[in-house]
Amino acid sequence: MRIAIMGAGVIGSIFAYIFGREHEVTLVEVVKEKVELYRKEGYTVIMPDGNEVHVDSVDITSNPEEVGKVDLVQISVKGFATAPATKNALPMIGDETMVLSVQNGLVHDIIAEIVGKERVIAGITAHSGMPVSPNVIRYVGGFGPLLTIGKYDKNPDERFNHIVEELRKTGEDIVVVDDIEPIIWKKLVANVACNPVAAVTGMTSVEALACDETRDLIKMLAEEVVAVAKARGIYFEEMENIADFVYQAFAGTKDNKVSMLQDVESGRKTEVETLNLAIVREGERLGVETPANRVIANIIRSLEFMYDKRR
Repeated sequence: MRIAIMGAGVIGSIFAYIFGREHEVTLVEVVKEKVELYRKEGYTVIMPDGNEVHVDSVDITSNPEEVGKVDLVQISVKGFATAPATKNALPMIGDETMVLSVQNGLVHDIIAEIVGKERVIAGITAHSGMPVSPNVIRYVGGFGPLLTIGKYDKNPDERFNHIVEELRKTGEDIVVVDDIEPIIWKKLVANVACNPVAAVTGMTSVEALACDETRDLIKMLAEEVVAVAKARGIYFEEMENIADFVYQAFAGTKDNKVSMLQDVESGRKTEVETLNLAIVREGERLGVETPANRVIANIIRSLEFMYDKRR
């Protein structure tokens, strides 16, 4: 199967290595310096057990037109880059191509507006990684399957089933669900509640969960997400004790820095637009108040403003 992965960041590079063991994978990356580095030196993945795997031959480009039509396009860019990345992928999307999102946040409607809802496979991964250098990645791994996916229109077809069968040839655990939205929101609540708290405090999960004030903030953010989800008609069992669920999810990152904290420390744009601000917008649409999410999003946006001003 031919796969194109939009974004040669941590997740894109990890999935390129995993899927590349069985399939023909091309990375598409807009940062040309990274394209040249990967072409010249390849990249290294430090596996969860500490072993290092070097990927010598990397098929990578900044021009999707060079790739041609593929079977599967995987979007693995930051939430704010979803629309341009999906539009950039259009030359690779043929009549039978499906588009898989492996991202944080509420991004799937953005993709569906560009390629059609019937093409979209929504996916979440419980696995994560961290950059060590521009071409060295620490694959942290994770609890649970590599991917949990579902057809976004809830209508699995022969093409979707074929994609699933091919992905499972990698030997990885690929879980398919009939309704992916509760799964998306279950991961969303953890990201919305924990990532910005880490970003504004500089804390790891170990530090944040040892502090009563940050635990309280995480709980407030999570409870607002649950209120919005319920207003949308979405339910998952963990809603009944959401604070304990997000604390446990955050604890799984241990001493690793979550991606939003990495972005803040590096002066990069964060994913707050498709996380906390998405909850604020959805709350406004449904008549649900989300003051904690609005405040923390404003703080993150203020930090981003200062990064831009200093450049």
